[in-house]
Amino acid sequence: MPRNRQEVPREERIDALLAVAEQQFLARGFAGTSIAEIARAAGIEPGSVYWYFRSKDHAFAAVLNRLLDAEVDRIAKLPGDPARKLFAALDSVERRRTLHPCVAERAPHAPPVMEYHERLHEWLHGLALAAVADLVPQPDHEIAADAVVATIEGGLANPAPSRPTSHLVRYLLASFSGAREFGGAADDVPATT
Repeated sequence: MPRNRQEVPREERIDALLAVAEQQFLARGFAGTSIAEIARAAGIEPGSVYWYFRSKDHAFAAVLNRLLDAEVDRIAKLPGDPARKLFAALDSVERRRTLHPCVAERAPHAPPVMEYHERLHEWLHGLALAAVADLVPQPDHEIAADAVVATIEGGLANPAPSRPTSHLVRYLLASFSGAREFGGAADDVPATT
């Protein structure tokens, strides 16, 4: 016999709701997703969503943070040099590129979305710092990492890029190192969706 919703621990209910919300936001974006659609897909009343999230922005930020938490854990466990970890993170971020314009649009108006964006930026900056550590002199680590993160953010802001953001970052790291290419030819990098 299925358990009554009230018998299901709150964390399980939130996790199930976030999984549904993630599908909705990824498929329709922020503007195309409503709390009512999330509730309907989760099999609950629309007003029930507000028991868990104060607003659609809070639900969106919770989905983004859930995705980020999983990626931070996954990337931290990867073997290899810092650049490989940066590119693994970038691949993950590029796969969800449809959400980034929504983040840029909502962050100035929604504190929970801004907090997520700051977390993402801080994580990418840390990965970039580690990746540039052996490529540029110590006094230039911060500005080089800032350049990498700005390249990532700029690449993700473009809804129809002419090339994957990872190609731009590879070019930038190669220019820091003075090499013709960095970590393999840019053509070897698989295009992401």
